[in-house]
Order: sequence, then C-alpha cells, then structure tokens
Amino acid sequence: MINLTSGWVQHPGVPGGWHLEYVDPVAGFNISIVTGPKGSGLMGIIAPGQPTTYEAWFPGLSNPTGYLTLDEIRGIIMYLREKDRDDDMYTD
Repeated sequence: MINLTSGWVQHPGVPGGWHLEYVDPVAGFNISIVTGPKGSGLMGIIAPGQPTTYEAWFPGLSNPTGYLTLDEIRGIIMYLREKDRDDDMYTD
C-alpha cells in the first residue's frame, strides 16, 4: 500500500499550501509532493469544486512534474519500484 494521505504538513513558504515528504518503504527513494491554493505558484492546486492536483519531484528528474492526482502519483511510484527492482536484477 502506498500511503499518500498521512504525514502532510503546512508548506512553510506557501500560505495555504501543504507538503508531504514521501519516503518509499520498498525502494527507499524520496518524493516531495506539494499543493496549494490557485495563484500560489505551485503546479498543484486546491480549488473548491475541482479535484485537488499535486506537484511532485521524482528521483532522477531535474524539475518537478505538476498537476497530478494522487492516483497518478501512486502509479508513478509503482513504476519506479519496478524499475528499481529490474535495475537491481542486472547489477553485480
């Protein structure tokens, strides 16, 4: 199970924003996930009447990826776990 619902803290630099530092218990990588109100400058939005979207910084990327749902982030985590497992299979 990939728990992205607990551990959220208020974002220190974005009023009304939230931050989660996810550490994957299977592969050990970190993902920073943020969201905030519209106009906050984040690529994730908390907007009344609309689904919340999130900005996530995945390992190996030089920039964050934005406007993702939590289900999309879970899917990327599953892919990264598989990639990590496959990479370990071919490493001495």
